[in-house]
Amino acid sequence: MVITAIAKRQPALMSAIRKFNAYCEQLAALHDPAWSIPLPTPLPTKLNDLRNHQVLMEDIWISPAIGKIPRWVEDQDVRDGIHAMLKQDQCLEEQRRLSVEADNLCRWYGNELASVELVLRIPESKCPIPVCRI
Repeated sequence: MVITAIAKRQPALMSAIRKFNAYCEQLAALHDPAWSIPLPTPLPTKLNDLRNHQVLMEDIWISPAIGKIPRWVEDQDVRDGIHAMLKQDQCLEEQRRLSVEADNLCRWYGNELASVELVLRIPESKCPIPVCRI
């Protein structure tokens, strides 16, 4: 039962492992040892090796960092500032999306209004029944 469950999920699991390993490579390329931040290690791509892999059971925050700790790790105000900047970026992105949507709606409404005005000006489109005017 467990083997069939793992076999069913193997493609998704392997995709997630490859993505994680690619992130590990990107982090290693960008890493500066002066930051004193431990890097994650890539995971094995064989499921049997993954089952007994010790890195999955490690907590990288157990051992203290050597040297000066980055401010975003130790200072809540810095983390709050980062969150605020990310929220502001998201709000600006949403504002741009809504602006495009409003432009599209105005364009659609203008086209519909122009179509109605055109139909009203064509003599063949006149309704034979008189319209009540108040």
